[in-house]
Amino acid sequence: MRPAFYRRAAALLVLLHLLLAGAYSAWNPLGEAPDEADHWAYVVYLARERALPVGPQQTQSKHPPLFHASAALAASLAEPRADFLRPNPDIALAPGPTQSPNFFIHTAQEAWPWRGGALAFHLARGWAVLLSSLTVAAVYGLGRAALPQRPGVALLATGLAAVLPEFAFVGSAVNNDGAAALFATLGLWGGFAIYQGRGRLRCGWWTPPALGLGLLAKVSTTALWPVVGLLIVLGAAREVLSSERASVGAWRAAVWRTWPRWALTGLAVFVPALVIAAPWWLRNWRLYGDPLGMALVRATVDERSGGWGLAETAWLLRGWFFSFWGKFGGAGHVPYPAWVYWGWGVLALAGMAGLGLAWRRERGTRLPMALLALAALAVAAGIGRYSLIALGTDQGRLLFPALGPLLLLLALGLAAWTPARHAPISGAALTGSVALLAAYGLVGVIRPAFGPPPPPSRDEMAALPVAGAPITFGELALAGWQLADGPLLYWRAEAAPTQDWRTQLRIVADDGALVWEWQRSPGYGRFSTDRWPAGTVMADRYRVRWPDWAGPGRYRVEVGLAPAGGALVQPNGPQDLVSGDFPYAFLGWLERP
Repeated sequence: MRPAFYRRAAALLVLLHLLLAGAYSAWNPLGEAPDEADHWAYVVYLARERALPVGPQQTQSKHPPLFHASAALAASLAEPRADFLRPNPDIALAPGPTQSPNFFIHTAQEAWPWRGGALAFHLARGWAVLLSSLTVAAVYGLGRAALPQRPGVALLATGLAAVLPEFAFVGSAVNNDGAAALFATLGLWGGFAIYQGRGRLRCGWWTPPALGLGLLAKVSTTALWPVVGLLIVLGAAREVLSSERASVGAWRAAVWRTWPRWALTGLAVFVPALVIAAPWWLRNWRLYGDPLGMALVRATVDERSGGWGLAETAWLLRGWFFSFWGKFGGAGHVPYPAWVYWGWGVLALAGMAGLGLAWRRERGTRLPMALLALAALAVAAGIGRYSLIALGTDQGRLLFPALGPLLLLLALGLAAWTPARHAPISGAALTGSVALLAAYGLVGVIRPAFGPPPPPSRDEMAALPVAGAPITFGELALAGWQLADGPLLYWRAEAAPTQDWRTQLRIVADDGALVWEWQRSPGYGRFSTDRWPAGTVMADRYRVRWPDWAGPGRYRVEVGLAPAGGALVQPNGPQDLVSGDFPYAFLGWLERP
């Protein structure tokens, strides 16, 4: 096929990713991506203060500010603020019947049409989507430079990058992983371009700014600097070799003969890159005593206290595998069904086995394969070393500086199983299948997980004890309740509420001592009351956590209601349940055996 076909197909894949990541950006609730709320707080600080924070108050300020400062510019077109992100006390990494997967209660302030802080957040997400779309284009450029005789492999890797569910999810969120992937891929692409150009800088002129800006996006991108340096050296050595099949001794001799070229090219690449990143290094040195600011890093992460062994290695590799393909939610706690990961496993094994075939059959691709693998291993080793310090590093998104090499190796391995004449069809089928999984991740996994809980059934409502009900609190009415198997309240909105209401259920001893109390948005924080249509009924079950000192006996159950951040409103109902100025309604007695 003509080169124009591959370029047009790659452009269509970039557009596909733009649409897919844009859908993730619009539909994934704000703040419900890994560390997104903390990254957003960093963006808001930069937008409002016009200065870099000092110290650990902004936890993500340990990162270089390139992405966050550029996102702050985008967010400043609206009103960057974070007060609309309201923490959900019922968050659980393994959600149950009285807990939810969402870190935040998503109120009408986030509804379409976006405005204020929510609009600013979406503008920052839009900037992230643009960066991840450019990364997809850079993967194609890297593939064409690393494997110039295999444009189909470059196109397949580009397709996988375009529709990889985790990349669409993370690349559409407010964090610096997309920027790190972009500049790392650009830098490695430039290194391979210099290699193909026999060590000449003009063939990969963008390499110095890509490396420098990559460091200002995320420090982990520096893992690729030695690989780029090696590409420069090998590229210069190719000048005096007639074939890439030359022996190791010939390569060694060529390296020594061409040292002026690769030394000058290396200086021309790495000195400007260091100059670009120097202000950040010098600031860290001045404030924290070392260029990487490790004192600040240690103050803002959960530090590892134990040693490292086989169990920790298995934990890290397992986490990387599952979350590289796709795990959603703020802590990667909203997974695909198990059968999806089995499919990813088969795909990965087929790719690895195919790489063995490609190594045997295609001698001309051995060196690029080895260099791509070295790039991926360098990034993995850097994250592995960081894992000795910090917890929570078992996230596949941390490998995204090596996204291009990993997907190119996978594509090369998968292509080894397919005859050349069938490669376009099989590549399109695979890309389409992964795209369907990515769409399913958004529509079939994320949206149901963060959607409203199911309403109580008609039979459930018909069997509900209603003695003493309803009791009205502001805009809501308590339609009924039962206490026998744990407090279960049924709230009803006669008209569409205008506020984000919060319940306050408490257990009180006979002597007036407060035994237990819980405040929440009805429905475990999954459906804020200011989004309820008129007539909505919400079942609201509580699990009482008894303190050790509370012995057997009878305990009073009371409930109040208040707008978020406001005072309890006075309930209205039967006198035996509601009395005087007391802002709680009496629901009955709870027996503890």
